[in-house]
Amino acid sequence: MGIIKLWPQRQSEHAQFEKLMQPYLRQLYRLAYRFTGQQSEAEDLVQDMVVKLYPRMHELQEIEQPGPWLARVLYRHFIDRTRSRQRSPLHLVDDETVPDEHRDEATGPSENVENAILQNRLQQALSKLNEDQRVLLIMHDVEGYTLNEIHGMLDVSVGTLKSRLNRARSRLREILQNMEPFAAGKRVKQ
Repeated sequence: MGIIKLWPQRQSEHAQFEKLMQPYLRQLYRLAYRFTGQQSEAEDLVQDMVVKLYPRMHELQEIEQPGPWLARVLYRHFIDRTRSRQRSPLHLVDDETVPDEHRDEATGPSENVENAILQNRLQQALSKLNEDQRVLLIMHDVEGYTLNEIHGMLDVSVGTLKSRLNRARSRLREILQNMEPFAAGKRVKQ
């Protein structure tokens, strides 16, 4: 009899949590996808984070700006998973392409192919950056977080973030130039 009385309350809590999280799920997935580079890994990362946040729903309701806070939690969860996997003797490799939902249907097939190639090159270049550089570029340049918001997420001074961002952009530019099929150093000389 006591279980029946708790059921509507549980259902109400679930609905509240879903209503609270729904506006941020797409943004969190995009961020997770950019961190991991794989659709299934991104989905798992977001799902694990949401499951861990469910018991903390009341704390989440009191946060003034949940977006940056959730991004920080996602980032920390990503770091924890990465470190855990590095310690694990099992490493699963999965080569997935860019998810279909990231393709633009308003363009033609040739533009979609070009976009997919560019996205693939960029994802490969990002994967060659060290983790700190990749995360910083994704959070600032791709997701649009301000340096002050990233400062709050990563607990790194704004000045340090500026210099790291500059170095990360320079390194990414260098990687992309070396990936060019006809870059200056790879051209056939006549």
